Amino acid sequence: MTEAMQYSPSRQGDRQSGVSHAGPGGAAHHGGIGPAARIASWRWKPRVAHIQNAAAADVGRGSETMMTFARGDLFRAARWLKTGGHRAMVVTGFYIPQAEHPAAESDGPVGAIELCEALRAIGSDAWLVSDEPCEPVIRAGALSRLPEDHVAIAPADAQGFDEWIDAMHGLSDRNNIDTVIYIERVGPARDGNPRNMRGFDIDQWTAPLSRLTGLGLHVIGIGDGGNEIGMGRLDSVVIEDVVEHGERIACTVPADELIVSGTSNWGGHALVCAMYAMGCRRIAPLLDIPWHQSVLADVARAGGLDGVTMRNTPTVDGLSEERYYRQIRMMSDIARGRC
Repeated sequence: MTEAMQYSPSRQGDRQSGVSHAGPGGAAHHGGIGPAARIASWRWKPRVAHIQNAAAADVGRGSETMMTFARGDLFRAARWLKTGGHRAMVVTGFYIPQAEHPAAESDGPVGAIELCEALRAIGSDAWLVSDEPCEPVIRAGALSRLPEDHVAIAPADAQGFDEWIDAMHGLSDRNNIDTVIYIERVGPARDGNPRNMRGFDIDQWTAPLSRLTGLGLHVIGIGDGGNEIGMGRLDSVVIEDVVEHGERIACTVPADELIVSGTSNWGGHALVCAMYAMGCRRIAPLLDIPWHQSVLADVARAGGLDGVTMRNTPTVDGLSEERYYRQIRMMSDIARGRC
């Protein structure tokens, strides 16, 4: 067990474009490739843009509108990750304290585990990161899919978290981690507190995992509602205009690239599909529907909740299984060149 695991029990956006152009590192990132390779990579842009449009299909939260202010970020994020050798922390877990049986929601963990498996399949590495309130659901999804020492759970108490974040600094240094991917992880709003889509302050049940941006790594954010870490890449007026309670819930933490999607699991799958379209053929099994059904079933068996209905069912954000998997299948078909 690694040192990190033992603790387990202000930028201004461009008002015209609606997007902040500098990432957390303060400079543009180019995926670790030279100018010639960057130019050559543009041949994949049309197909990845098609995947991005499919991922952003609106389910009632304004994702299609928000995506237009971060158009191209899916392509840039996939280009950054597609070459084996990157090492990432993939951070997820959105706790629902108001449910009859409180637990983490199903949106986020499936996409996070998919990204971890994709990175490991291409010769990179990934650690799945969450916090104690979400731990049962996170560990159930990761079981048999990730090594136990590649799951890092942050403690809920402030003192324990300070020790844990120090350990994560050590983990990052020892393993040359260069990327943090946030997927459906709520972050601080303008008042400093994390809020769910109903505007409810959930700071009591949410470890401040946005502090991992302080490691100075490349940051990718994936979200669907405006309150997730990474959404600070958009000017707050964009979220305020299209999302209910947007002025209260909009997350202020930015990312180098932001992937806005109808559900965050779709955003995670979009990133995997974009990597596949760019030549990462070893991740092909992750494009198949049975893989997604299997992980979602494991998450539900551990108590995972549909984030809209707040019920313990193998569904995501109140969508029917047919509607949810239709978008997964569509992105996979685009990646394979079938449509």
